[in-house]
Amino acid sequence: MDRYPKKSSDTAFRVLGDEAIIVNFDDSFFYNLNKVGTFIWNRCDGQHSVDEIAEALTEEYEVSPETASHDCREFLNELAEQGLLRWNPGPEAQNEDSIT
Repeated sequence: MDRYPKKSSDTAFRVLGDEAIIVNFDDSFFYNLNKVGTFIWNRCDGQHSVDEIAEALTEEYEVSPETASHDCREFLNELAEQGLLRWNPGPEAQNEDSIT
């Protein structure tokens, strides 16, 4: 079963160029992500599964599917351990305005 990473509500971030700066409000610690980390971070929206993110990595960068999957999972687990993201068991329902 795949999981869907989502940025924690206890964080704020800004992307500057190809890199992201993230602050964790719980410990006031700043994290600096490189280009690949930012690519992954931008897809942590509760809508993209880990497998989908890894697949996007193989399309964007010249990396094998196996390497992308392993590295992506390892990186996302580190972000979760630091409290920067949480895991959803499935895609979150999108908030759409309905017309009645």
